[in-house]
Amino acid sequence: MSVNSTEPSDSGWAPIAIVLTVLVVALLMGYFFWYAPSTQVSANTPNVTVNAPTTPAPAPPSTVVVPSPGAPGPSGPAGPAGAPGPSGAPGPSGAPGPSGPAGSSGSSGDTGSTGSTGSTGSTGTSGSGGG
Repeated sequence: MSVNSTEPSDSGWAPIAIVLTVLVVALLMGYFFWYAPSTQVSANTPNVTVNAPTTPAPAPPSTVVVPSPGAPGPSGPAGPAGAPGPSGAPGPSGAPGPSGPAGSSGSSGDTGSTGSTGSTGSTGTSGSGGG
């Protein structure tokens, strides 16, 4: 009689995964420690000799700058002065100034005298009786 185990705790794949992981790590280490350093490219630098010329090089041609039509020219003379602007609003009134020195006192005036009394007038004549 055969027994088939279908329990969820079946871990038959775990040893295979561990073996494959160790194999991948070993191959990577072997590549970096053994194969990669042995594939060095030897660079043979050639021996270069530079001979300086005995004659001087010809001078480069002089550069002439031609102004383009869109380039701004020199500034012109100053224009006339403009019209004066309107006068500004009047400012606030200032603080009052200090009081001035006291003036000199005036002279006392003469007191007026009373006038003389007038004289009584003369009595009139009596009229005549009519009759």
